[in-house]
Amino acid sequence: MATLDDGGGGGGGNGELVKSTLSLASRLNKRADLLRRILSFHETRNPKDYINLRSSSKLFHRALSRPPPLWTSFPNSNHTTLQSLVDRLEELRGDEESSGNVVPSVLFIEEGEYEESKGRSYVTIKKPLSIYGAGRGKTTLVGVGLLIKGRYQSDGIVEIEDLTIKGGKGQGLSVEEGMNVRIKRCSFLHCQGCGLIAQGSNISCNDLQVVGCSKSGVCASMNATITLSGEGTSIQGNVTTGRSAYYGLEAEESGVQSVIHLVVPLTKEQISTNNGGGGNWGGDGTIEQISK
Repeated sequence: MATLDDGGGGGGGNGELVKSTLSLASRLNKRADLLRRILSFHETRNPKDYINLRSSSKLFHRALSRPPPLWTSFPNSNHTTLQSLVDRLEELRGDEESSGNVVPSVLFIEEGEYEESKGRSYVTIKKPLSIYGAGRGKTTLVGVGLLIKGRYQSDGIVEIEDLTIKGGKGQGLSVEEGMNVRIKRCSFLHCQGCGLIAQGSNISCNDLQVVGCSKSGVCASMNATITLSGEGTSIQGNVTTGRSAYYGLEAEESGVQSVIHLVVPLTKEQISTNNGGGGNWGGDGTIEQISK
């Protein structure tokens, strides 16, 4: 009698089983390679989409072989405010080297509108962190802006993507002390200060929208560089106070020159419109178009 391991003519030999298994694995790997190539041409949107895809099937798990980042989300059962959660992450980050802990580097803010504690004007961020909303118009911080106060770190950056800040009591986003910041697909609406201001820092913005803020829409100050790119960029209807010292696009020069770069095909005439006060652009710094 033929057995499963004798390679006989019983039709169910182990050799055929192994061959079939290898063939199945080979086909799955080929499909994963193809899917990986397709995804390589796709601009990364919200990383949470990829995390969900990776866990949805073996094919996506193979194609997205890179493990997802360690992340957390807000709302959070342990923290009633966004600031409380950010403070806790930074506290753990400070202990990371000594304790060996692995701290989440990504914070997802779920769809919805969120307010902070009464009287708070900003959520303050002092260390590198990636913050992702569910999409512009889906995740909104109401009555509060973001304040980035961390110093420059060669191995760290603050990323903010896919959210809206509406009605901030001060600036929509204020970046100080040198931390590099990258922004994608964010809106700053009807803030009581500037929509976005950088002081001595570098900010890269893709598809930025700043609308109806009381002071300058975008302001580079104290040797800052702000780079604007993406055809969805729009700076309009700002300087609602009417003061001539503010502009739609403002590059200051207070001892050291600040710069606003517009990546082609963007032009200041195209993106900055209907702003009050001093007009659609101004200041003693530099506002110029660059190739990339």
